[in-house]
Amino acid sequence: MKNRIITYLVSALAMASCSFLDVVPENTATLEDSFKSNQQALQFLYRVYNYMPNISSFRWAPDMCAGGDLITGPEGNIEWFGYRSVLSGYETPDGTYFSFWDGGNALGEQPVYWDLYKGIKYAYTYLSHVDTVPDMSSDDKRRTKGEAYFLIAYLHWTLMQYYGPVVLIENEIPIDAAPEQMMLPRSSWDDCVDFVTATFDTAASMLPPTVGNNDLGRATSVAAKAYKARVLMYSASALANGNAAYSDFLDKDGKPLMPRDYDRNKWKTAMDAIKEAIRLAEDSGYALYESGNASALSDAERGKQNYYQCFIETNWAAQKEYLFAIGAQPGEGINIQRIAGVRVWDGSRFTGNNATEYTGNGFRQYLVPTLQIAETFLTENGLPLWADPETSGRSLEDLIRDGDGNGISDFCEHREPRFYATIGYDGGTYTSNSQTDYKLELRHKQKHGYIGDNASGEYKGSCTGYVLQKFISVASTYDEGTNKMTMVKYPFPYLRLAELYLDYAEAEFEYTGGLSESLTYLNKVRTRAGLPTFENSWNQAGGMPSGDRLREALRYENMAELACESRLYHNLRRWNIAEDWLSETPDILNIDGEDVASFNTLIKMKDESKFPRVFSNPKTNWLPIPRAEIENNILLVQNPGYN
Repeated sequence: MKNRIITYLVSALAMASCSFLDVVPENTATLEDSFKSNQQALQFLYRVYNYMPNISSFRWAPDMCAGGDLITGPEGNIEWFGYRSVLSGYETPDGTYFSFWDGGNALGEQPVYWDLYKGIKYAYTYLSHVDTVPDMSSDDKRRTKGEAYFLIAYLHWTLMQYYGPVVLIENEIPIDAAPEQMMLPRSSWDDCVDFVTATFDTAASMLPPTVGNNDLGRATSVAAKAYKARVLMYSASALANGNAAYSDFLDKDGKPLMPRDYDRNKWKTAMDAIKEAIRLAEDSGYALYESGNASALSDAERGKQNYYQCFIETNWAAQKEYLFAIGAQPGEGINIQRIAGVRVWDGSRFTGNNATEYTGNGFRQYLVPTLQIAETFLTENGLPLWADPETSGRSLEDLIRDGDGNGISDFCEHREPRFYATIGYDGGTYTSNSQTDYKLELRHKQKHGYIGDNASGEYKGSCTGYVLQKFISVASTYDEGTNKMTMVKYPFPYLRLAELYLDYAEAEFEYTGGLSESLTYLNKVRTRAGLPTFENSWNQAGGMPSGDRLREALRYENMAELACESRLYHNLRRWNIAEDWLSETPDILNIDGEDVASFNTLIKMKDESKFPRVFSNPKTNWLPIPRAEIENNILLVQNPGYN
């Protein structure tokens, strides 16, 4: 795991790495030296934050691309694009591209080591030593204990998302503990949920609801309550609530590790937790982001500006929506370089890049949105494509075409504001590299288009026919003459208030079968995005939906709002529909097409056969536990499908 900074402000928290020797101060001999002063103790705690996996880059976790909302070019080996190992079945007990369980046996040219259990151990170490710090106030001791509990809960929860039921570490295990004290079985899913949510509650009771600019990135009571709500939301969902695929998933004593029976009341528990988190957040001053200069615009332009500016806001005093976020992480600059890569093709080469030779100079246009995520955005009427009377009768193949002959795919016209703040498309506009709203020319061999790939796997242009606008500031620039790149970096949202609003609507529907109080929250998200209310939109489609149709509508609300934020990978799995979404080769535009008609034609992803997708239920929902852990601990059982 490479060094990163756990704060939005570079000066706020210290750099960190995985080695235990890096957890104690330099030139000191014992752990006790780390708690001789307030400054040293805080340095220890800040470094525990570093065990939180970086979900803001495709290099460091599967979250960003394994859900299918973002994708890299189909060429390139898995060791550089580890998310493909999840989609293509390369994860095994003998080797993983994401080593979260034990920090070992990671594959790839740049292995990713996180070792979340070591982070949990150090959090308990902090709890057992902080009271000895002579110059730390009692208030600061209480607050930092709350942070340690937050990290214990967060790291356990992260393990659960990747592995399912986990081994719970409920207290500090002494270094000289007997082997039987360290040999623990996996706890049941429900026991894991109970422990994690209780620990988040403990953390919340000790933490402030907000922090000042010098403490950005540190845990708050709002973040703790919001994560508790996310845990309960996940636990109530189809993957973990009476999923028959796990009915035979037992521990060594024959006890079920996953709930065998569906419990509708888990949705009520989730509703209550979400409501508690929303109230605390709103009472503490959190609110959906509104751009300061958008109020006088039309609804569509205001919605686009609100959504686009939310993710590039550098004035933290104006950003009240992020309940938890982390900035200045490794890979952030690479992300921007590979997203904002609308390079200019001058007929022989891309500006900043030789077209026949791989180079790291300039923007690269490599990390791009999929057609699948573009499809989830609503129409300008606030309805899914499959529900809007103006589009529901047309196939995707037909929508992709330029039916009115204006040079732009019908698919990209009359869409909601968030679509235009997120997706760059041929004939549309784009903001980057000191240029505002310039026209995209993404067809084959055009100024910004695909011209082919080479042996290095570096695609010369988007591999889907779309580019990503979200997260990209006009101030991120590349000067070819000086070969200088300026990146406007941003805190990456780990949890936003909008998610709580949408989750409340989903939980209320699943518990009651309809929407009542949650419509207020759902419409807050829609109004900020420049959309009509949910009720008014659906009146155009025959009235409020119900049953499976309403469930699907709420999922599209979620996918559009949280697109490309490393959430889809987890949501598709908790909804238990990941196999349907991720097991087939993606559709793309015909990136070899040189005219509007041929370009706006559906084909399958080029060269996907190199790593065919084998996502299967229930195996691929979770990563395998390393074989060495199974062999060293006779009480452990492997995840289904990996034996």
